[in-house]
Amino acid sequence: MKTKRLSTVVFMLVCFLACVTVNIYFPAVEAQKTAEKIVKDIRGKSTLPKKKPKKTKPESWHLKTEPAQISRIGRLFITSAYAQEGALEVSNTTIRALKASMKKRYPSLMSFLQKGNLGENNKGFIAVRSWQGLNLRQRAQLKRLLEAENQDRRRLYQEVAKALQIDPSQIEKLQKIFAKEWQKTAPQGTWIQKENGRWVRK
Repeated sequence: MKTKRLSTVVFMLVCFLACVTVNIYFPAVEAQKTAEKIVKDIRGKSTLPKKKPKKTKPESWHLKTEPAQISRIGRLFITSAYAQEGALEVSNTTIRALKASMKKRYPSLMSFLQKGNLGENNKGFIAVRSWQGLNLRQRAQLKRLLEAENQDRRRLYQEVAKALQIDPSQIEKLQKIFAKEWQKTAPQGTWIQKENGRWVRK
């Protein structure tokens, strides 16, 4: 009888654990700022309009409080601010090498994007949209550029995910954030894939 009850309890516990949803943290703000900075470094454009800094008057307690007397809450705010700024500087040897490679390739890539031969999909990669107007040599060149670019992007996403401690299961979210930045900076004439999968010409 006891064995039957124990089995029932174990079964119910397993069912309960199976229904529990595990929420994995995703640093959306840090990922967005990092993607914006990296794409800007590669393509030499700002993805967002510059905002004029707002003038703020210093609070009186800021002037009177000594550094040693800063409250715990104050230190948390400062730590948070530094963390957000740090996201803009996500880098290592591999990321720098990938950015240099992609920056060097971009002028050749841009020509095919402008003509509509290549497009920016919604997963952070480029795709062939049309072979029209290209001879055999140009088609071979486009294929080489496509493969090299997507390979670098795949490695870039993996490295950024590691740096931001993003779980591998969440890397598609990171790719979609980068996809929007690539699309924002793509030249006129580029094919852009929307969230719903529809392609439009920029």
